[in-house]
Amino acid sequence: MRVKIIAYIYILSLGVLQVNAQSFDIIKNTPQKNQFHKADSIFSSNYVQKDSVTAFTALAQLNRLAIQLQDKRLELAVYDLKGDWYAANYHYNPRSLFYYRKTIDMARLYGLSHEVGYYTFKIAYYYHGRNAYVLACENYLKAYDIFKNIGFKNVPEASYFLNDVAEFYYDLGDFETAKRFLLEALDYKPAHRDQVNITNTIGLIYRNDKEYDNALSYFNKALHLAKAYKDTVWAGIVTGNIGSVYFLEGNYDRALPYIKTDYEQSIKYNQVDNGTIALLRLAAINVEKGNFAAAESQLTTVAGLIKQPAANYLKQHITMYGLWAEVAEKTNRPLLAIDYQKKYAAAKDTLTKRDNVLAVERIKLKWETDKNQARIDQLNAKAKADAVMRDALAGILVLLIIISALLYNRQKMIVKRDQAALLLEKSLAEQERDKARLALVDYIDQLKQQSDLVESFKAEMDDMQRQTDPLFLARVSQLEEMMTAHIMTDKAWKEFKKLFDKVHTHFFSAISSRFQNLTDTDLRLLALIKLRLNNAEMAGMLGITVEGVRKSKQRLRKKAGIPEENSLEEVVAAI
Repeated sequence: MRVKIIAYIYILSLGVLQVNAQSFDIIKNTPQKNQFHKADSIFSSNYVQKDSVTAFTALAQLNRLAIQLQDKRLELAVYDLKGDWYAANYHYNPRSLFYYRKTIDMARLYGLSHEVGYYTFKIAYYYHGRNAYVLACENYLKAYDIFKNIGFKNVPEASYFLNDVAEFYYDLGDFETAKRFLLEALDYKPAHRDQVNITNTIGLIYRNDKEYDNALSYFNKALHLAKAYKDTVWAGIVTGNIGSVYFLEGNYDRALPYIKTDYEQSIKYNQVDNGTIALLRLAAINVEKGNFAAAESQLTTVAGLIKQPAANYLKQHITMYGLWAEVAEKTNRPLLAIDYQKKYAAAKDTLTKRDNVLAVERIKLKWETDKNQARIDQLNAKAKADAVMRDALAGILVLLIIISALLYNRQKMIVKRDQAALLLEKSLAEQERDKARLALVDYIDQLKQQSDLVESFKAEMDDMQRQTDPLFLARVSQLEEMMTAHIMTDKAWKEFKKLFDKVHTHFFSAISSRFQNLTDTDLRLLALIKLRLNNAEMAGMLGITVEGVRKSKQRLRKKAGIPEENSLEEVVAAI
């Protein structure tokens, strides 16, 4: 009866999946150029958060549809969406990268150069989102070269791509490179909101470099665009940025109306990040003018707006603590001033540490992107040195100094390269470990499923052994054979041990050195205990009863000399 119920539920689930998967049929009536985006939208809305069976059944239906329509790009989308599913459910994992790379290989096979560039860019974006900056940079540059060979005018999403690369460099603090990509992005007619965003970001870069005239020029362009497109959110943001320039110049009276408008619009449209920055500037102006009560009220409002973890609003916390300390000091509250100075210093240290991490990444990226240019520079330097050698004795001395400097710089570059290679090697090793961990989880799931089958075989055997019919006795023999086939055999144990050893690298060696005279059966039991399986699951995998598992644990405890007051499971977990 139990087998029939399970089969019935399985058939019902397939029916539900089939009904849900029909939502992809709408693609048949979608223009071909929009079919990929439609498939992506359907999958993101209906399947990306579902279990693997539901999601991959839907993708199988999409694949059949792609073959029926003879749409190679839609075929690529199937593998792309598989990668998206793993990325959404397992974050940084080798399977997403496997499917994204498979998509690139298929695009090359089909001669789809644009798709090769697009999916290379997607891998870069994947690494960027997980702070793997060197790998992200490598793939961004590859995608850029592919699109450049195609011609950016032939790439529909050229401005989007260039804007994203600019954002990558902006996040790392390489503002000059970011500006170069942003200016290039403007050449390819970005969407209205993107056009405002890009123009505004260029203004921010000029503001960071204290080129205030250029910053105002771009902010005013962005404000004009936002008003033309009737985008009140961006109009408010850019207005605040104009006010920020006057604020940084110390022209507070001129800055005040801009910053007030920025704050009001930001709060109206729930732009908390931008709103807190504007309110902090208003508080700073009040502190400067001696309006301490107004400044305290504004700082209290800021504290209420940024209740999230400090990491999300680190710079705002630093500014807020600094202003509180200044207000407390100027209103004769020294203890409160000291308290806020300590908070200010702690937040500042956190920001410095984060900036140091980004600085290291910038060094690695500089080595990655400038190595070809370095070779050219060295050749130019050598040619210049050869010319100097024909001059007088002073020229020879200068030449020696130049050569020494070049050798020193070369050695520094070699050291940096070796460090980058070591980091990459560690990253690859960690990816391999993650892959082994996923494989072990899959393997254990299979063993658990087999364990369930063994239990069902046992139940059916118990029922049939009470029968006297020869047909039932023959079925008992068949069930015994099937049960034996699903118990962990020596071959299965070797495969399991290989996967287990990759994830828990020193477990077996530590066990062998700590406990003497352990058999293979003991090692199997210890490995299953390490994986926190319960007695019923162990019994199914080992082909014994639950009581047999308990007795095996007792014998193992005595053999290992583990006191009664200590839990065998806790001892194994600690190894």
